[in-house]
Amino acid sequence: MRIHSLMLTLASAAVLCAPVSAELITAERVLTLQTHGGTSIDNNYKNNNASDGNVDSLWCTLNPNGGNNYYLNGSVNPVMVFDLGTNQTLDALSVWGYPYSGNSLQKFTLSFYDGSQGFDGTPIAVQNVTLEEWTQNATNIALTAPVTAQYVKMEVTGNFGQTGNYGGGDRVGIADIQFNRTNTIETYIPDSAAQTGGGNSINGMDASKLLDNNQDTQWCTNNSANPDFYNGVNADPELTFTFNEAKNLSSITVRPYGVAENSGKDFTLKFYDAAGNQIAVEDESLYSFKMTTYTRSAPSLFTFPEVKGAAKVVMTITDNFASDHQGGGDRVGFGDISFGNHVYTPGPTWQTSYNTPMEGLNVIRPTGVSINHTNIDYGQSNAQFRLTNLIAGTGYTPGGEWCTVQNGSDFFSTDTTNVSPVLTFTNDEAELVDGFLYWGYGDDAGNGMTAFTLSLYDGEELVLSDYYRVDEAIGTNDYASFMFDESVAFDTAILTPLDNAFNYFDYAGHGGDRLGFSGLAFYQDPQKVPEPAAWALLILGSFGIYRLRGKKK
Repeated sequence: MRIHSLMLTLASAAVLCAPVSAELITAERVLTLQTHGGTSIDNNYKNNNASDGNVDSLWCTLNPNGGNNYYLNGSVNPVMVFDLGTNQTLDALSVWGYPYSGNSLQKFTLSFYDGSQGFDGTPIAVQNVTLEEWTQNATNIALTAPVTAQYVKMEVTGNFGQTGNYGGGDRVGIADIQFNRTNTIETYIPDSAAQTGGGNSINGMDASKLLDNNQDTQWCTNNSANPDFYNGVNADPELTFTFNEAKNLSSITVRPYGVAENSGKDFTLKFYDAAGNQIAVEDESLYSFKMTTYTRSAPSLFTFPEVKGAAKVVMTITDNFASDHQGGGDRVGFGDISFGNHVYTPGPTWQTSYNTPMEGLNVIRPTGVSINHTNIDYGQSNAQFRLTNLIAGTGYTPGGEWCTVQNGSDFFSTDTTNVSPVLTFTNDEAELVDGFLYWGYGDDAGNGMTAFTLSLYDGEELVLSDYYRVDEAIGTNDYASFMFDESVAFDTAILTPLDNAFNYFDYAGHGGDRLGFSGLAFYQDPQKVPEPAAWALLILGSFGIYRLRGKKK
């Protein structure tokens, strides 16, 4: 995340008060969910320009139809999502105006979402904003109350072309938007590190190299005689980190090893006080992690519920990337490791299993599927990838692939001029379900969807919303099963993709420029499905137990 420390100056007395001194942060990525007609954004005004810390790079919509005023010609409102990377505590934001006054943002609604939720469903806070006057300088807006969120969704509802003598207004844009973070992020480098289990380190690559903040020096175990280090013979490697003074910890940042298949991937953490006693935690599963991105230049951040008074941390590494890449994997290593106090963001709900039929459950397909904008649907021009493939097939067999059009070399990061896909699945009538299946994508491994939110609605009522992730990219005929903690009845499901496998595989030339998968279906326990007469009672609320939100696993 890019951080900018500035002294803020109040733009006018009409602007809500903002802190005199603030730490402003930009988004790690910006998604556009809605522009007029779903048209692409000009490369000169792409999504990430909206929050990159550079007021000379601009974001704006296209002129929708040549009319003089964007908001008086029936155009839909633009909707953007700012992803802050992890939960941040925010109390204000600053907006820099677009240089053409009539086209500059004036009215907008902000909705805030916890990182575990994605940006579907019900926000944790909402605020409407109207700017009093246009300026290219920073306009500072205080939030009604501080809020802790990872995602900020902005619906643009007006520009200055609607007011005064500004003129223009056939599009809407901003120079930049930044958010005031109130939680101070500390980085804690352990005072020592040692390999304490799983053999020895290679000479010159001991654990102390993990603490020098130099990605060219690394730690690595000795190689195993077997091509796969995790073959049931070698003990899981352990690293012990010690602090001279006990710390309150809630995050760890890990840089992967320089050779992908040899990099550590899955690990667990245990904590000890200065007397050597293990510190008890309420749920040990919250301190077990999976690395889902292999990018040397962007270390992975993991957060967990705060552990107070930790003087020693023991990391046990339980897998490397060998099974996710071709070749290698005879050793385990990492680059740099540090700890911190980031705000805890609950992790995703992972798959229950792969390619394993759930006994006693039926597989049912939605009856319809649509996309928010057809011009990002590659199936519009290539029937092999038609959208309806996602609800075709029978049982555990998918009906075929679907994918978006190309969008840069990395669909979610590099170009981002296209509107982000949102898929809506519908049923002819409410269905009672206990989980769902997701089928992967084809040969271009980097294109397969690996992270998404799924929100289920019964009419207008949200009954379940969660953030889901698979821990490997799976093929067209492979499926991942996800099970809910409670049965839910729904007639509409909204799926919002958040990532593909491009960074996870780090495969140049192996996809990543689009996003695809091969099907979505739901599990249904036939013993729980009410008789027709009982459905009437369910609609009236007598069977409310079926409407409980699924808990995270």
